[in-house]
Amino acid sequence: MAVVRPEDLLSLLGISQNQVDCAGIKLTLAEIYLPAEQGFLGINSKNIPRYNALEARNNVFSLPPGAYIVRYREYVKIPDDCIALAIPRSSLLRMGATLYTAVWDPGYKGRGYGLLAVFNNRGIVLEKGAQIAQLVYIKMTGRTSFTYRGTFYGER
Repeated sequence: MAVVRPEDLLSLLGISQNQVDCAGIKLTLAEIYLPAEQGFLGINSKNIPRYNALEARNNVFSLPPGAYIVRYREYVKIPDDCIALAIPRSSLLRMGATLYTAVWDPGYKGRGYGLLAVFNNRGIVLEKGAQIAQLVYIKMTGRTSFTYRGTFYGER
């Protein structure tokens, strides 16, 4: 396995140069939510809770400490011979917050979500459209037939 260079992502994904970062593509903030109810994850079923959208004031979110669901602005595609990992920006870490993310599976297409945890006792402020993560693509040893076609495939 190897990390895919930004130069290769341009042609592989058909994206513009302003969408790439030093080791992947930029993921920017679109929306922030709070879970509205309890979720459930069982052996054969799951219940993802509904979310309540937070309102941005003057295009910024002022967030006290806590857990938030963030939605990325970019519609991404993961080729069948790659996986991707979303890594939080170091600026976010230096502010006292981080993102928790899952593996972006081969074949996934859509606008993903992440879990933003604000640890800073004074909170943080994020502007809509600010880059909060970098999506790093990792080339597998070959294409897989185990591509993602789950609940969130093609989400917009």
